[in-house]
Amino acid sequence: MKVAFKIMLIVPVILCVSCDGSDTSKIETAIVEQLEKYPESRLQDIYKNFYQDCFGTGHAISDTTMVLNYLQNELQNTQPTPSSPMIESIGWRHNFVRVNIDAVRQGKISAKKLAEAFIISASKINAKDTANWNNEWQTITQIIEERKLPVKNYEADKILIDSILQIKPKAAMHHSKAFNENYNPHYRVVEKSVFDETIAKFIK
Repeated sequence: MKVAFKIMLIVPVILCVSCDGSDTSKIETAIVEQLEKYPESRLQDIYKNFYQDCFGTGHAISDTTMVLNYLQNELQNTQPTPSSPMIESIGWRHNFVRVNIDAVRQGKISAKKLAEAFIISASKINAKDTANWNNEWQTITQIIEERKLPVKNYEADKILIDSILQIKPKAAMHHSKAFNENYNPHYRVVEKSVFDETIAKFIK
């Protein structure tokens, strides 16, 4: 109990480098919203949600042809997801949005426009957020545990994620098998200002 109490005191102080005093409340709200929209979420899906809000795609991308070809292949080999939102803000900062590739299927935007927005977004990473990611993740798991939020298979998944982060502190992760089977996600991550400037007017 003493160790947990020390962590609770230290983490908000570290996070204040890039966050204001309402962080914990906003983070909790984002977790609860994820579990309400996607009750079959596992811990790695929550991780992915917040990670993408910090890092977007997680790496720089410059090959437009490769990205466009991959998107077109995904469009040809996946089914529409009418129950999924066309656009979705992620994390608690809402720096990035997920754009469902059904927007291309429905003719709202072209595959090329979505691919270009995805590539531009790949370079938009906040250095302070990168430096504080591990502390933010500690805060996220602390909130889940203290509020006893209903994340299935939490303990086992936390052990696995922690073991991965010990080797690669800013590791990207895929959606869980449960998330893929229940929600069939197909989207591209686009930085909010890029979305507002290039895509928003086409998707109401």
